[in-house]
Amino acid sequence: MTTTEPAVRPGRTLNPRLALALLALPSMLIAIDISVLNVALPQMAADLRPTPTELLWMNDIYGFMVGGTMITMGAIGDRIGRRRLIVWCSVVFALASALAAFAVEPWMIIATRAVMGVAGAAIMPASMALIGRMFPDPKRAVAAMGAYMTCFLTGMAAAPLIGGVMMAHWWWGSVFLLGVPVMLVTLVAAPRLLPEYKAESAGRIDLPSAALCLASILLVVAALKLLVNGGWSWEPALAGAVGLGLGVVFVRRQRALDDPLVDLALLRRPGVARVMWVLFLTALLMGGTSLFWSFYLQDVQGFSPLFAALWLLPSTVAMMCASNLGPWLGQRMAPTKVVMMSLAVMAAGFVCYAAATTGRAGIAAMVAGSVLATAGIGAAFPFLMNDVISRAPQERAGSAASFVQTANEIGIATGLVVLGSVGTVVYRAAMGAQSGSWVDGYRDAAQNTEVLHRVSEAFTAGFRTVGLVGVAVMAVVLVLYAARARMAD
Repeated sequence: MTTTEPAVRPGRTLNPRLALALLALPSMLIAIDISVLNVALPQMAADLRPTPTELLWMNDIYGFMVGGTMITMGAIGDRIGRRRLIVWCSVVFALASALAAFAVEPWMIIATRAVMGVAGAAIMPASMALIGRMFPDPKRAVAAMGAYMTCFLTGMAAAPLIGGVMMAHWWWGSVFLLGVPVMLVTLVAAPRLLPEYKAESAGRIDLPSAALCLASILLVVAALKLLVNGGWSWEPALAGAVGLGLGVVFVRRQRALDDPLVDLALLRRPGVARVMWVLFLTALLMGGTSLFWSFYLQDVQGFSPLFAALWLLPSTVAMMCASNLGPWLGQRMAPTKVVMMSLAVMAAGFVCYAAATTGRAGIAAMVAGSVLATAGIGAAFPFLMNDVISRAPQERAGSAASFVQTANEIGIATGLVVLGSVGTVVYRAAMGAQSGSWVDGYRDAAQNTEVLHRVSEAFTAGFRTVGLVGVAVMAVVLVLYAARARMAD
């Protein structure tokens, strides 16, 4: 593969901080859009009357398309220009949002949400790649990625509140109109504030590779979701097998192409494969343990959904603070030491989970665990992300960013299945071989205090076991990153 230095076209301003603020706006909107639909979904369902299948697709299609198209869109940004892709996709996102706001049929929501997912998948890796170029100094790049991540997390945390306020004063379509002014600001300001980078000598997008990538990821993620929602059966097994098979074909095709969609040679660069495993495993743990948080607070401790959400707020704040504290520490000591300390903090969080009990004292263990785990990954993530992007050739920085984001998406979905299954196995062992899931246990127990206590004890035992699994996995993660750190030294 022949490559040249990417073409650089600066914007009208040389202020990278202002450009970073502009990049953060759509990222915050994308984060809001991931979860705000949950607030509007009941009203949407009452007005549009979707079938159960349509309701499932209305909720899931956005995430499916983000995960399935991110690698392809990252590669497109490398070829046509990252600023150009951000501008175009801002227009697409705004138009799709406006159409979704006035949808009159379920299929219209599904279609527009799918388009919004593709646009969102394009904006995030293009933004990450631009950050790497706007801040060539590694320490400043890590700090910029920390700030970018903080905006994304702010959007995630604010989404339920924003959605609740809008639902109280307007109709459900108003949540989609949030995206229109933000994306219009991006459309107008991006050509003036953002620099442009693209690989002049890059070839065309290989359409068969794009189709294989999309089909493989969609089938694997769909299989994982089916396992979480319906348990083991032939449908998720078939979907997963076909998805993995297409993934193998995709990898072989990339190795044979002169200009592949994903440059797998990146994984052969020193330390990159280890960092990718660290990112995947930490995403797996965070995705899997998040499944237990709400159940523990609402079913075991008996809190209302609102009160449970308040108990989870410290972990969100901790992650936002840590994503800026980590880069600040990285300017005062070796970045590898900051990451090692952050991963150790994350491991301590799983030790806390392993100490959870059904009593009120268990709340402290659960909240402390969530704070430590999210703070640890929040401080480490900007370094890990920059470690991969900075080692990719500049003409493939967008593709590298999308590769990392996709590994996170699949890691989260895998964690829901793996750790959810671990918790279920322990729960059933405590309750008896014929028992179902803990969801069934709480529903069937109803007002039977004795049975409810047994169900809570069994669920908490599963939660503690998941904590122990997390400690073991984090030990592997620390070993992997220690090997990477020795390579840096």
